[in-house]
Parts: sequence; structure tokens; C-alpha cells
Amino acid sequence: MRLHAEARSDPQRAGHGGEGTWARILSDWLPPSYEVATRRYIIPEEGDDVFETDLIVFRPTYPRALRSREEVLASGVAAAFSVKLTLNKDGIRDGFERAARISRGVKARLGSPREEISSPFPVGLLSHSHSWKTTSPGPQFGVQSICREMDNLYAQHPRESLDLLCVANLGVWSVSRVPFLPQKLVQHLGANEGFNLSPGAVMTSVMQLDSQSPTVAVFIASLYERLSLTDPTLRPLADGFKALGDAAGGGGMPRFWSLEEVFSDDVQLALSRGIVKAADPNWRSVY
Repeated sequence: MRLHAEARSDPQRAGHGGEGTWARILSDWLPPSYEVATRRYIIPEEGDDVFETDLIVFRPTYPRALRSREEVLASGVAAAFSVKLTLNKDGIRDGFERAARISRGVKARLGSPREEISSPFPVGLLSHSHSWKTTSPGPQFGVQSICREMDNLYAQHPRESLDLLCVANLGVWSVSRVPFLPQKLVQHLGANEGFNLSPGAVMTSVMQLDSQSPTVAVFIASLYERLSLTDPTLRPLADGFKALGDAAGGGGMPRFWSLEEVFSDDVQLALSRGIVKAADPNWRSVY
């Protein structure tokens, strides 16, 4: 309520207050080695599109001497978030556009399904509230529909999708990336994209996470899950949060991609032959 009152009289101050609130939440719930900073610029590895970002989570290995600088190397970022006080459609559009731009500015990592299907760090959108009225079919449905629209508009590769969206008084949305579905299953799910489905396809979906737990708790658990993909030391806590909570995948319309659109030749071959699990001890079916 205080932030919304300030937003009417001093929008910039209210915005900084919103960033500070989320920064405290992240600082309180992430390990101490994951330091949080506000209003930083991510230096790209590809191109010259420097990204002003509301919240940055540093990788634990990022040098102390570099953390006070306004510019942050993309390789030093563990997670990046934009913050909105009151979310509307344009705010969601901005979040998806930023996620795509940031991902395109980070050099693609090659060698495994996880590295090639997702960006090296998650990009998210955080908001305290939303502008939709509580009418049928409900704001959750509206957010879900807009997310699908914006993902189709801005993401040209699965790694360019917005990873997490949290509206504190509404819910949490997360992108699900499935690196390989056999041709018959893809056809069963209704893919009619016109591309070559043989031997299978990649599937992504932006879905709301169904849970009776507090929204911010679901967000933190989801963030741990995502961070644990690149930091195995977080895996026990990620699994523990999942075991204690009740969050499960929610509904979301699938989006299909040909293997050629997503993966290098070596990973395509490994997936089509079904040998990735044997070659990669960290294989997981969803990222």
C-alpha cells in the first residue's frame, strides 16, 4: 500500500522502493554467496546492446573488485530481473522483450541439451501487483494468454524465453523446456507447425505453477530449481523446497520447435539416437 501511494506522488522513488523490496527478498533467501545488486548494466558478449537491469544476482565466483561497478560481465550474472510495481500488458511485453535481447547478447553455450536449450542464467520479471480487474475468466488467464502472445512474438529460440514471472498477489509463471519428444507424441499433442518432425521435436511452454503455498515461496523454490542447473551445490536445497512444497506444473499451451532450430548437429544426433542419457550424467528431461 505504501509503495502504491508513493507511485502516485513520486513514481521514480516508488520504483526504487519496489526494487529494494525484491532485493531484500532475494538477499534473505539465496545463499550469502549469491549477492544481489540493483540497477546494473549487463555487458553483452555478442553485439553492443548494453542491458540496464533492475536486479542482478552475482555468481558466487564473480570477483569482489568488479561488484561495485555499474557494468557487469554477462559471465558474472547468476540471474537478472526487471521489476514492476503494478504489472500490465505492456510490462509483460517489456519483460519478454528484455529476456530475448539479453539472451541474444550472451554467446550460446554448446555441447549438451541443457546448455543449448536455455540461457546461461535465468531472466525474470517481478511485480508487487497487477492492473487487471477480478472478472471472469480471471487475471491469471489474462496473464497466461499475454505470456503466450509475447513469447511467440519475441522468443526466436527456446533460450530467449522469459524464465520466471512472479506477481506477488497473483501467481508465478515459469517456462518449461523439453529438449526432445518423439514424433508420435508430438503429433498426439497436436503439432501442425509444418516443419519436419522426424525423429521428434523440442517443446516449450509458459505455464502458471499451481500451488497452495505463498506466491513468493513458489517463486523462490522455482528460482532455486533453475539456479541448480548450473550450480550443483544448490541441488539439495532445490529438491528440499520441492519436497516440502506442493508446486506442480500448471496448464500452458505447448510451442514446438524443430531440432534443427534449437540444437547443434552433435546434440541433434545424440538426441535422435537416444544416447544423451548415457553420455550426460546430469541429463534431465525438462529445463
